[in-house]
Amino acid sequence: MARERTYTDEQLRSAIGASTSWRGALRALGLSATSAGAMRSVRSNADRLQIDYGHFTGQRRWTEGDLRAAAAGACNWIDVMEALGLEGPRALAQVKVHSVRLGIDAAHLTEPIATTRASGPEPGTQHVARAGSLLAAAWFVLCGYEVSWPLEPSRYDLLVCGGAAIHRVQVKTTTARAGDTWKVYLSTARSERRTYAPDEIDDFFVIDGDLNYYLIPISIVGGLHAIHLSAYQQYRLKQAR
Repeated sequence: MARERTYTDEQLRSAIGASTSWRGALRALGLSATSAGAMRSVRSNADRLQIDYGHFTGQRRWTEGDLRAAAAGACNWIDVMEALGLEGPRALAQVKVHSVRLGIDAAHLTEPIATTRASGPEPGTQHVARAGSLLAAAWFVLCGYEVSWPLEPSRYDLLVCGGAAIHRVQVKTTTARAGDTWKVYLSTARSERRTYAPDEIDDFFVIDGDLNYYLIPISIVGGLHAIHLSAYQQYRLKQAR
């Protein structure tokens, strides 16, 4: 049985006009802002009364009207993004999803995002921690080794097989300067710092802020929490050419 409305049509018009989201409209009407049923009911009544709620943004910085106008006046998706003050692939994906939901004609926005820039995205060392294991694995593969990722939890990041030997490799990255060198922490930091033991790993693969690579045996640095890489230049690796 449908629950009787507690607001009038005019109160609904006023609440929608003064709000920027459905939750805001629900609160203005004295309803629970977290009730999915109330939200569906209010929206259904707004559609029945043909109340415009295109100005709703929710957590977005742009309205549906802004998106319609941007798409109509753009030649490609980059133009749309710039008109909305957005950037990045995640924001682009959200804009495309909303365009489909709103039935916006985007057939003319066919130019791929990668071809609308003078140059492609630029890699940066701010992402080196996330890329560390991938960079290390790529180096080993380029050297002809077999590389595997262990199941979690594990104290090593990679299993590297060369001939009959299998090495457990822990990858560490750093963007921390210490004078004219790089400082890298070799210990883990959770409740307390813990170093690695020879029965846990065989080598550290270290990537510094200049994207130089080092392969340092645990027997050389075992028990150390941190090192300065200037003291370990003999373990610096050759880069692929």
